[in-house]
Amino acid sequence: MFARASTLVCLLLLASTPASAQTGLGDRLDDPTGRTPVAAHPPPPRETPPNYGSQPDGSDEFRNGVPQPPGYGSPDLSVNDAHLTDRLRALDATWSVLGAQGVNYTNSVLSLVLGAAQVVIGGVLLEVGGSFELFAPIFMVTGGVQVARTVVVDFILRPNPQPIGLQYMGMASGTREQQLARLRYGEAQLESLAEQSEVLRYVDSGINIAGAGALVGAYFAVRDSSRDFDPIELIFFIGPGVGAVIAVINLFSLSNAERRWDAYREMRERMGGDLVEITPILQIDPRGGGFAGLQGRF
Repeated sequence: MFARASTLVCLLLLASTPASAQTGLGDRLDDPTGRTPVAAHPPPPRETPPNYGSQPDGSDEFRNGVPQPPGYGSPDLSVNDAHLTDRLRALDATWSVLGAQGVNYTNSVLSLVLGAAQVVIGGVLLEVGGSFELFAPIFMVTGGVQVARTVVVDFILRPNPQPIGLQYMGMASGTREQQLARLRYGEAQLESLAEQSEVLRYVDSGINIAGAGALVGAYFAVRDSSRDFDPIELIFFIGPGVGAVIAVINLFSLSNAERRWDAYREMRERMGGDLVEITPILQIDPRGGGFAGLQGRF
C-alpha cells in the first residue's frame, strides 16, 4: 500500500515538471512539439569602444587611445597664405600707429610767426644803432633760418600719413585678391613714406647746420676785428654749437616710418620675397595630344 502511494506521488511530480518549466526558465526555450511558433530573439548588445576626446564636429582628439598630432583633421594652409597673413598683420599694426600721426600745423604756424618776429626785431635794432646794432644780424639770421626751415620742412616736405592710414584700414580683405591689393597698397605707401621721411631728415639737418654756421658768420661780420677776443664772447657760440650737435644727431637718427619699413622689409625677405606659387599643369586629351605648363599664383 505504501509502495503504491509513493509511486503515485512520483508520477504526479513528473507530470507537473513541464508546467513549472514553462513558467520558469523553461519559458525561454522553443516548444519542441512545434505547436508554438518560434519567437525571434534580439541580438546581444554590442560593446562600443570608448571614444576619447570626441569633438562636436566628429573629429577625435584621440584615436585608439593615442593622441593625434596638432592640426589633425584640419585643412593645411599653404605657405604663401601664412606669409600673406603675417605680412598683413604687420602692416595693420604699422598703419594703425602711423595713421594716428597727423601733421601739426599749429606748431608750424607758431614757429613761422616767431621766426618772422625775430627778423623784425633784428631790423628794428639795426635802425636804432649804437650797441644794439651788434645784435641785429644775430636776430635776423636766426629768424630767417627758422622761417626758411618751417616753410621747406613743415609745409613742403613733411608727409602726412594719416590719410594713407585711413585709406589702408578701410580697404576690404575678404578674398585673396582683396588681401593682395591691400598688401600691395600698404607696402608701396610705407616705402614711399620712408623715402619722404629720409629726404626730410637730410634737409632738416642740413638747414639747421647751415643756420648754425650762418649765425657764427653773422657774429664775426658785426664784430670789431680791431679789438682782441674776449672769452666772454664764447657765450654767443653756445647756441649755434648746440644747434649743430642736435642737427648731426638727427641726421643719423631714423624716423619712425624708416624704422618700420626696414623691419617690414627684413621680415619680407626672410619669408622669401614676393608671394608667388608655381604649380605645374598637365592636361592629357584621351583622343590624343595634351598640354603642359606652369601656373603662377601671386
